[in-house]
Amino acid sequence: MTNFKQSFRVMWRPKFRSLNQLLFFNILAVVLTMAYEIWSHGFATLEMIGPVVFWGLLFGFTGFCWLTWHTEKMLVSDSYRLLPVGDTTLYLANLLSSLGSLVYMGLVEVVLLLVGSAMNGSAVRAWFRQTMNLHLTAHDWHQLQVYSLTFVLWAVAIVLWVWVFITLIHFATEAVSAFIPGASQRLVKTILAVLLVWAIVAFLNWVSNLADRLVQLVISTGSDNLVWNFATLTLAIVLVSWLNIYLMRRWVEARY
Repeated sequence: MTNFKQSFRVMWRPKFRSLNQLLFFNILAVVLTMAYEIWSHGFATLEMIGPVVFWGLLFGFTGFCWLTWHTEKMLVSDSYRLLPVGDTTLYLANLLSSLGSLVYMGLVEVVLLLVGSAMNGSAVRAWFRQTMNLHLTAHDWHQLQVYSLTFVLWAVAIVLWVWVFITLIHFATEAVSAFIPGASQRLVKTILAVLLVWAIVAFLNWVSNLADRLVQLVISTGSDNLVWNFATLTLAIVLVSWLNIYLMRRWVEARY
C-alpha cells in the first residue's frame, strides 16, 4: 500500500510543475511591464508596485482556478484512483497537495511584491521609512502576530471549504448521472444547480460579513463570534470531506 507521504508527493509534482510554468509567465509579464515603463518614463520614475499587484492577482486567480479543476480531475482519474491507496488517503493527499501548491504560489507572489516595492517611487519609500520609525511594544507585536495568524487561518479555511463544497457538487452530479435514469437526471441536476447558486450567494454574503468582523477584530477585542464561526466552518469542512469520501468510495467511478 502507498502511504500518505508517497501519495502526497505523487499528486504534488504535476501541480508544482504546472504552477511553476504559470509563475514563469507571471514573472515574464512583470519584466515586460517593467521594460515598457523604463522605456516610456525612464528608470528614475519607475513604479512597479501596481503592475506587480495586478499581475499577481490575475495569475493568482488563474492558479487557484486551475488547482480547483485539477483537484477535481484527479479524484476521478483512473491514473490516481487505481493507486494502491485507500480512498481517504487519496482524497486528503489530493486536497492538501493542492493547498500546499497554493501556499507555494502565494509565497512566490509575496516575494515578487517585495521586489516590486523595492523598485518603487518616493511615496512608497517615504511610507516605508515612516513605518520603520514606529516603536511597537511587545504587546503590539503580539497583537500583530495574532491578527496575522487569524487572517491566515481564515484564508486557509475558506479555500478548503470552497474546494470540498465544489467536490460535493461534483460527486453528487456524478452519482446522479450514474444511477438515475436519463429523464430524471435533468430534474435532479436542475435542483442541484439551483441549490448551488443559492449556496454560492449565501457563501459570498457570509464572506462579506466575515470581512466586516475581521475588521472589527483589528479595532476591538471582541473575538468570541469569530472563534465560534471558525470552529463551525472547520466542522463543516470535516463533515463535507467525510461525505465526499463516502461518495467517492460508493458511487463515483474512475474515468478510463
